[in-house]
Amino acid sequence: MERSANAKTYRDTPIPGTTVFTGSRSQQGYRINKLAMSLTEPANRESFRADERGYMGKYGLSKAEMHLIERRDWSGLIAAGGNVYLLLKIAGAVGQNLLQMGAQMRGETLESFMLTRPGRTGASGEGRS
Repeated sequence: MERSANAKTYRDTPIPGTTVFTGSRSQQGYRINKLAMSLTEPANRESFRADERGYMGKYGLSKAEMHLIERRDWSGLIAAGGNVYLLLKIAGAVGQNLLQMGAQMRGETLESFMLTRPGRTGASGEGRS
């Protein structure tokens, strides 16, 4: 397949501070993503919450990967090959949601993050202008 002269890809113009989920990154994060996918089962979520380290050990995660999960380091998990859609399963198992993940990844409080969302307001009731 021929690419037009004007076509650009993520490799041509990377976005600073952004991690692109590529095939090689997917392979790198296979263990993380497999663990995350397992959390679709309620019994697995209970096992994970009861003994996170033990549960992670069943999936052969490295100490570094385990540490990322224990710290709820969503940016680090993405850099390690975690797929954000699967990481949501880990977040959900520990009581977090996508908005909380986004705030943490940007180094913001949930309230300040919400002020950056279209049509949202903060505790003061004022939206962004």
